[in-house]
Amino acid sequence: MQKKTLLKRLFSAETWIFCVGIACIVYGVANGIRVMQIFFGICIVGGSVVLHFVRKTDWDAHWGELDRVRKAHEQRMADEKEKKG
Repeated sequence: MQKKTLLKRLFSAETWIFCVGIACIVYGVANGIRVMQIFFGICIVGGSVVLHFVRKTDWDAHWGELDRVRKAHEQRMADEKEKKG
């Protein structure tokens, strides 16, 4: 997997979404504790953190492992069916 440069990490979608969330929180606090802005800011920050971890996952390895397990299960079922019948 290719390493991202610092510049690419600074201008990535996760970074901008995180900054928008922080801005919403700051705006909500600066305007006299506006609950909706703070709530949406927290949701946005949480979503950007989740997005970061989802993108970090190696999906090709994940789907390859699921495919291997499915094929092993199908083979086992075929062997059992052959034994019985």
